[in-house]
Amino acid sequence: MIRVLAGLILITVIGCTSIQTNSDHNPKTDFSLLKTYGWLNEIDQLSDDVRVNNKLTRETVRTAIEESLQAKGFKKADGDQADFLIAWFGAIEKKIRTENIEHFYAPYGYGTLYRDPNWNPELNQKPVAEYEEGSLIIDFLDPDKHGLIWRGTGTGKIVEEQTQERAQKNLSQAVHKILEGFPPR
Repeated sequence: MIRVLAGLILITVIGCTSIQTNSDHNPKTDFSLLKTYGWLNEIDQLSDDVRVNNKLTRETVRTAIEESLQAKGFKKADGDQADFLIAWFGAIEKKIRTENIEHFYAPYGYGTLYRDPNWNPELNQKPVAEYEEGSLIIDFLDPDKHGLIWRGTGTGKIVEEQTQERAQKNLSQAVHKILEGFPPR
């Protein structure tokens, strides 16, 4: 149970509304020829982090990828018959954010001494916040050479307190948002 709950952290990662997505592709690939997809590996080899590498997260991501591709008209095929293969990876990284808010009028007018760092040493202190950021990478590969033909990424701050159902829904939405850029136009 602890492994499943820990895995939900990745799910809550990407499910936030402030997810940043990006995609890139091999310009030599003719995406109009791609009709079928398959998985590079039947069991994803993601990472040693149980928050990423657990059955619930793997199933949620795979299902969302397949739903998104099928909605675009792609069909699932066996790996050796597919026009492109899919692999995905997840990661969680600790980040530190510092904030420094200075008032434009600090050297002038009312409160000048309060805003002077020599008179008020608290101004030299900057608020520091530690948080975790999750990333989801979806790769589409050439089935013969396993060369990268398209990559979509999503990154967002981890939201820690959500129900399991909401976390899964957020992760699915993140996958769909990442795949909005596929196929490239």
